[in-house]
Amino acid sequence: MTANKRSTSRRTLLASSGSLALLGFAGCLSDDDDGDNGSDDNGSDLEVEAFQLLDRDHDEDVIAYVHGDHWDHGPLVVPEGDNVSLGARVEDEDGEEIDLEEAGLDLEGELVGDGDDIVSFESHGDHIHVEGEEEGFTDVVFQLVEDDEVVYETPGDDERPLEVEVGDEDQEYVDEDDDHGHDHDDDHDHDDDGHDHDDGHDDDH
Repeated sequence: MTANKRSTSRRTLLASSGSLALLGFAGCLSDDDDGDNGSDDNGSDLEVEAFQLLDRDHDEDVIAYVHGDHWDHGPLVVPEGDNVSLGARVEDEDGEEIDLEEAGLDLEGELVGDGDDIVSFESHGDHIHVEGEEEGFTDVVFQLVEDDEVVYETPGDDERPLEVEVGDEDQEYVDEDDDHGHDHDDDHDHDDDGHDHDDGHDDDH
């Protein structure tokens, strides 16, 4: 009887130890899975080398483009009581153009500061409509959104956002052939002037 009790107790102890080991192993797997998810989340931001804003109603001419921490050219002109249809030409860090529709990216817009009564936005996947609600000026940023998460945003309120003018002015476009000579030395000409730097570019082209 004593030998049987000892044998039973030993089997119970071994079984308990095995269960604890399995639980510990499962816990390690769970921790590893959580770590992988974190890596995926951290790597979700899109590395963009070039971002050009296009007028889809004007042969996709370039209205303005991102240059470092600011926009070159502009402003974006929107007729009061009407809208403009905008697209974007985007290149990744390797210089490869990104097809927004194929990549599952939506082009969206957001106001910087006040201006709700001046413009509104309506996203249509790979392009966006900007509606001129009331004559005036405001600043905007454009975003690339994947599964409701912003993966890229153009320069915002802590940098130099794009100015929007609602009114009856004619939209001016970038002369891409002449603009190849633009370099970073030109940036110093507009660091102190805010939006006025756009006028300097307009005079040059």
